[in-house]
Amino acid sequence: MADEDLTAAEPDVMELFDTDSGSSPGLVCRVCGSLVAGSGDYPRAHWAWHEAPNGA
Repeated sequence: MADEDLTAAEPDVMELFDTDSGSSPGLVCRVCGSLVAGSGDYPRAHWAWHEAPNGA
């Protein structure tokens, strides 16, 4: 039997956010509704907070 790679692929973090329909260039978290800056590591950091043991 061949060894299978059972590690789950990380989701594309940007798929977890909607674009803000307002005038600000931000993202809206689909889980909690928070506005998140769309540049830099902010989207990944916000999603990491949700995955933390004490996250929402």
